[in-house]
Amino acid sequence: MRNLLQAAAALLLFCAAAFSGQPERGNLLLDSYGKVLLITPEGSSRPLADNANQALLSPDGSRLAFTTDLDPKAANSPQKLVVMPIAGGPQTEIVELPPDAHFGHIVWRPDGAALAYDAVVHGKSDDLFIAQVPPAKNGPQNFGHWYQGISFSPDGKEIVHAVNNGPGESGGLEVLDVASGKRTLLYQTKTIVWDARYSPDGKQIAYVMTLREPENTDDEPDCTPPTLGLWIYSVEERSSQPVEIRSAPKGWDDMKNFAWSPDGKNIALTVGTTDCDYPGSAAGVFLTNLGQTQQTRLSTGDMSFEPAFSPDGSAVAFVDFSNSQAKLMRYQVSSGKLSVICEATPQSNYYSLHDWK
Repeated sequence: MRNLLQAAAALLLFCAAAFSGQPERGNLLLDSYGKVLLITPEGSSRPLADNANQALLSPDGSRLAFTTDLDPKAANSPQKLVVMPIAGGPQTEIVELPPDAHFGHIVWRPDGAALAYDAVVHGKSDDLFIAQVPPAKNGPQNFGHWYQGISFSPDGKEIVHAVNNGPGESGGLEVLDVASGKRTLLYQTKTIVWDARYSPDGKQIAYVMTLREPENTDDEPDCTPPTLGLWIYSVEERSSQPVEIRSAPKGWDDMKNFAWSPDGKNIALTVGTTDCDYPGSAAGVFLTNLGQTQQTRLSTGDMSFEPAFSPDGSAVAFVDFSNSQAKLMRYQVSSGKLSVICEATPQSNYYSLHDWK
């Protein structure tokens, strides 16, 4: 799947406690050109790490895992995976990759005692590993060839990911049993699958699938990516259905990113136009229940993306770049109130929302 846009400048934030009432728990994780920032729901911020390629809060929100280059100034620097407490303290190096490899995805195991990641050697291999936190003496465990995404089941016993047979062929959802290493094709799809994630209750798997490929009318290079859609697979019923946002404007048929609610009953997702660059020319954030009987547009502008639920599910945060300055927004689900958490400065005017834990 196309890489999500990373933040674009060293970030200075105007943050204010614009929310009245009981504040949400947890912290939001922002990235600005590799600078990782921790933001409270009330708007205060502080930096956690520099030169991060990826960053993710632990399930309980107490630690940060991030990947970084050993030498940020080198063109092909080796990469390492690091964990640090957000309250302050020493960093723990979990693993360092060989010089010819880089990290694909990183994901915390639900109990917070391990991290899964895939290590990619371009043109040669892409293997899944699980590393204990703190590191085990015998190092990470290699589970073999991997593809497209890492998502643990709520009990941590299984991992689901997308598999594909090749261009123009069918794909599917494959589940790995962590204890035995056995792999099972759970569901076969009609086209290419890009991402798959268990719901927090383990009853559903949301996955991204190609709806259509770009039409190339001549021999000129075309940067347009495939148009993507979101589908929900029911583990119990072994069936799948598409997510269709009926209130989306005409031409907004490309699903860009999504987030499960903590109870697994709702999904917040970004829908917009299909464009060469992320986030494209237009996009908005929507909320839908699994039955798709209740759908709400959370954003008001035409350039909003990257939703994240609060730990209790009472609010959804997202980035809005509809005006001249980027904003981090909060939508209160019960009241429908939309407010600003933080606003960027003209000098450093882009950021990416990674997490809320």
